[in-house]
This record gives sequence, C-alpha cells and structure tokens, in this order.
Amino acid sequence: MSTQTTPTHEDGTTERRFNGPWLRVLAIAVVAWGGLYALEWALLEAGTPAGAAVGFTHAYVLAPLATATILLDALSLGERGVADFGLFKWLYALVALFVPPIAVVYYAHREWLKPANAELLGDPGTPK
Repeated sequence: MSTQTTPTHEDGTTERRFNGPWLRVLAIAVVAWGGLYALEWALLEAGTPAGAAVGFTHAYVLAPLATATILLDALSLGERGVADFGLFKWLYALVALFVPPIAVVYYAHREWLKPANAELLGDPGTPK
C-alpha cells in the first residue's frame, strides 16, 4: 500500500492522472458499438463501402475506446484507493477489444467492490 500523497490545487481539487468521465464515455462507446454491430449484421454487406465504414468504426474505433475507458476507470478507482481490480482490469480490457459489452460485467464487478462509503465513488474533481 502506497503512502504517497496526491498534489492538491488551491480550489481543493486533487491532481490525479486518471480523472475523467470514464463511465459516461464507456456507456456511449458500448451503446454505439452495439448499434453499429447490429446495423452491420442486419442490414449491410461486407463488400460495400458502407459496410466497411461501419465495420471499421465498431471494430477499430469503438472497441479500443471501450477498452481504454475500462482501464482508465479501473486505474482511477485504484489511484483514489476506492477499489483494486488487480488482474481483472486487464482481463476485462482484453475481452473488450473483441466484445465491448463485457463492460456490463465490469460495471457489475465495480459495484460489487465499492465500499460502504458512497462518497468515494463521486466525481474525483469535486472537493470533499
């Protein structure tokens, strides 16, 4: 366990490396990935320009975005001392590269690990 302190600004907010709206970005990425995947599967053919554009977007833009946000959220929680995912954060990230809806399982795991103090899971940029 690290005893390292986090630098604090004049307004009371702390300077952390992994602050951000990770759950919102993750939700947007997963919903968009699911919508584009369904669109490609149901309506588009692989050989068409539209099919290629949609396939590229969900496979090479949205899936890595979901992967990155899972990692950044897990690192943010670890940095704040709220929850430590250990090896699981890397497993979730690896699976998210291929199947971003694993984020639902990640979120359930995140909620299961959260401590009794709900204030710790608030926005990391607001002063306490």
